[in-house]
Amino acid sequence: MSDRRDERYYRAWMTHRHVSRRGLLRGLLGGGRQAQRQAALIAECRAAGRPPYALAEAAFLACCDGCGECVAACPYGLIALHEGHAWLDIAFCACDTQRCRACVDACPAGAPADTAWRPQVGPHCLGRYSGCRLCQRACPRQALRFDDAGLPQLEERVCDGCGQCKIACHDGHLQLVAAVAHGRG
Repeated sequence: MSDRRDERYYRAWMTHRHVSRRGLLRGLLGGGRQAQRQAALIAECRAAGRPPYALAEAAFLACCDGCGECVAACPYGLIALHEGHAWLDIAFCACDTQRCRACVDACPAGAPADTAWRPQVGPHCLGRYSGCRLCQRACPRQALRFDDAGLPQLEERVCDGCGQCKIACHDGHLQLVAAVAHGRG
């Protein structure tokens, strides 16, 4: 008797849950469209800072063969090889992304845009309390600004990750972190 109740239960459930052929196809195809929209919204995260004008991370990893031509060509010595790929190390000198394209010209694979570094201002930044704006003045693209409350605001689409702001911050309250790419590269 319990088997019959289960069967009746499921039949009743199916009559209330009638799905037309159009509804079935719309559900199947609509799920694919929804997945495409979600995949487009997921931002690509770079594993490390890359040389200026680098391709998107997946394309860069596929193109960069680790030949070291960009390392030798960089006049500032900012590019190094890490795990077989070019890596940008902005510690004591900033990258002149506006004028210097030595790494781009030297790359035979065409892999080297955006360095993928973005400034992250620490909680004890002097700009919040004393009005220090050295990082803002140093930015050649004016991507870093301070609001009325003295909090730093970064325009990520304008920032190219050159590191001028980090070098200008004499107290070390500004660090460069790997960026999330927003369709730029």
